[in-house]
Amino acid sequence: MNIGICTSAENIKMVENMGFDYVESSVTGIVQLDHDEFDRIARQVDDSSIKCEAFNVLFPGHIKLTGPGVDIGEIQSYLERAFDRITLLGAKVVVFGSGGSRRIPDGFNREKAWNQLVEVARTIGDVAGRYGIIIAVEPLNRAETNIINSVEEGLKFVRDVDHANIKITADFYHMRRENEPMDVLIQAGKDIAHLHIANSNGRVYPMDPSEDAYDAFFDALKKAGYQARVSVEAGTKDIEKDGPAALSVLKYFLK
Repeated sequence: MNIGICTSAENIKMVENMGFDYVESSVTGIVQLDHDEFDRIARQVDDSSIKCEAFNVLFPGHIKLTGPGVDIGEIQSYLERAFDRITLLGAKVVVFGSGGSRRIPDGFNREKAWNQLVEVARTIGDVAGRYGIIIAVEPLNRAETNIINSVEEGLKFVRDVDHANIKITADFYHMRRENEPMDVLIQAGKDIAHLHIANSNGRVYPMDPSEDAYDAFFDALKKAGYQARVSVEAGTKDIEKDGPAALSVLKYFLK
């Protein structure tokens, strides 16, 4: 399993020097760059032995995916611009969290919103397929959005979408916040396409193998046959100090 870290693409050389296998960067962050800024970062990535294999923050908050303001044309146009860029940086998997974009508006019918999101995901999958990208839907805890809050719910969603390019992200932090049993990962099996991890006590970098229920998480993933990537997605005041420590913790479970 490859180990990455969520940070800006321009930090790729630092991440490489720490020993990580890839960078997970932000789609929206890359899309908003002007031409010269993007070219500068693309050159930095080209000069590195690792790439930006994963991306998160797929949609900006103003693009709505549920409710009366959904515009499929706007979504498709945005995705084309985004994927044109991130494929040049090495994108293989894109995490689809975007809790603000997918949030169901107050008073809007939940079943209708679910069906909207299913159709949007199929559109995303179609565009992603043309770029060779897998989309990994990320369940987010209920403090961050009001739809797809657990791996179990995410699994139902992915199976409703029924698209080869739409899979699921298992995020340890969100699972812990929702008190979700890790055994659900065994059920998810081959539908898991990506992982996020943070110490659920403060959403900080993992520092010690015994500080959280990491063992149950990775044991379930082994039973599920998952072998792709895991990204550290957490807060830190000193990435150059905490990054190598987190890498050591993850390697402990993956040995």
